[in-house]
Amino acid sequence: MIPYFPPRYLFRRYEILRHIRPAESFLEVGAGGLALSSELTRYFKQGHAIDFSPDIAEIYRQLPDKIREKLTFQYGDIYQLSPDKKYGCIIACEVMEHVEDDVQFLHILKSLLTPQGQLILSVPARMKFWTIHDDIVGHLRRYEKAELIQLMQRVGFESVKIMAYGYPFVNGLHFLRALYAKKQAVIKQQWTAEQQTQHSGIHHVPSSWNILGLFVNPYTFLPLNWIAQLFNHSDLSEGYLIIAQVEKKP
Repeated sequence: MIPYFPPRYLFRRYEILRHIRPAESFLEVGAGGLALSSELTRYFKQGHAIDFSPDIAEIYRQLPDKIREKLTFQYGDIYQLSPDKKYGCIIACEVMEHVEDDVQFLHILKSLLTPQGQLILSVPARMKFWTIHDDIVGHLRRYEKAELIQLMQRVGFESVKIMAYGYPFVNGLHFLRALYAKKQAVIKQQWTAEQQTQHSGIHHVPSSWNILGLFVNPYTFLPLNWIAQLFNHSDLSEGYLIIAQVEKKP
């Protein structure tokens, strides 16, 4: 059976794989269920995945041997990564909005990139889209487009490209996600910020939803991705994808 992934992930995945620049190695920060890291092994010789959730160890053990041969994992955060190891591409999806000091976060990612290395981030867009869902998953902020450009350039990234991905579909689902969050709020609002962040990175999908994989998967979503791609340069979506590279040295 084709596994089910949330629609927002599928729209993000499509754009990441379309813009990824193959290199020797990659690092995924906040790798969650390792679905994206597993796919990225097709584009890189080696990869390393790190996540704040202890579930990552069990998820990794269940991966096929051919993926584990090219992918290593680590339980923790970027502050525990070796500064001596460099990567040709770093991906951090839905992570930066959880970090108190996003400037320091970006500086660390930059220090881990090879010269001309590629950085790919995704963040929730526009504070006007804030709902109870943001509260219960530990978000500290949503980002505005101009704010992101200024932030990336301040840290020293260039060729900054920001896409408002998934529109209009992710916006349509935004309301449903907020309703679902209200049902979970009684429990999750009692959690610490650390617990909320740990839980948000893994796709906790009820087993009864597995049948949805027949209809919600990378293949069935291709036509929707093509439509959404037309709006990438707008500022309409509630999610941003940022692609940048390390600033060239004179």
